[in-house]
Amino acid sequence: MAIILSMSESDEACWAAGPNGLFRVESGQLTPVPQPMERLASVLALQHRLLVGGAPYGVAYTVDQGQNWQAAWLSGCQSPVLAIAADPDVVNSGVVLAGTEGEGILRSTDRGGYWVPCNYGLRNYMVLSLVWAPSAPPKQWPRREVVFATTEEGIYRSPNAGRAWKRADCPDAVYQIVAVSPQYHRDGVVLAGAEEDGLWRSSDGGRSFTRVASAPSQVNALCAWEGGWLLSDIEQLWSSVDGEKWQPVDGSEPALVLRKAEEGILAGSESGVMVLDPGSFEPIVQFATPEPI
Repeated sequence: MAIILSMSESDEACWAAGPNGLFRVESGQLTPVPQPMERLASVLALQHRLLVGGAPYGVAYTVDQGQNWQAAWLSGCQSPVLAIAADPDVVNSGVVLAGTEGEGILRSTDRGGYWVPCNYGLRNYMVLSLVWAPSAPPKQWPRREVVFATTEEGIYRSPNAGRAWKRADCPDAVYQIVAVSPQYHRDGVVLAGAEEDGLWRSSDGGRSFTRVASAPSQVNALCAWEGGWLLSDIEQLWSSVDGEKWQPVDGSEPALVLRKAEEGILAGSESGVMVLDPGSFEPIVQFATPEPI
């Protein structure tokens, strides 16, 4: 069994990570890959580079598919890294953000080699999730680089690629996860899930949030794609077209992480990884989970 908390994919491979280790998702199974973290929380695949977040090194990276690893330089930070998210234009900008367990948000401009704190505007430094909005349309002005973070007490928005943050208008709560509409620059929709206080929806670009009455009270995983939204509570999956009206997915299994991928929706859980059909949410593939190393 392999508990999966984070997944990422690039043109080269798909990866899954959690407390049982790092896995390459391929050929119908999860293949364990050695990595340096004693406590692994997140993974991010970039072109020709793979980053992992956790403890004791915060962030480490490899450029040869896990054969060799290098600890990143975290300026003044000793905390474990819980989440890593890359600018949609990371190939050109090099910008990656990391959320830490107690020291806020770190920012890198060299694709994860060197990190500095960027906490201006944060009131709480326990950062549980990070997600970037899609890149702004070419003719939009000003060209905002919008990214969201969730903490143990609120939802935060940055319009300038993580350099500074402003708390959204939302109640105090432990917000575990945030997701952004693929049409964000047209509809302004952002959803955030709380540990005990349900699902919250914004239609003004993430500046203010209201409670979604039809969603479950606990939201552990959340994702958006062109066809709608999917979330998981402790018992099952729930689906929605617009993020406002939700229905349980009959016969579904709960997930700890949901991620849109080329072949479907990746669902990571306490028992491994499944690929779900985005139309029916039925499993297309379920990956076997060998003993991690």
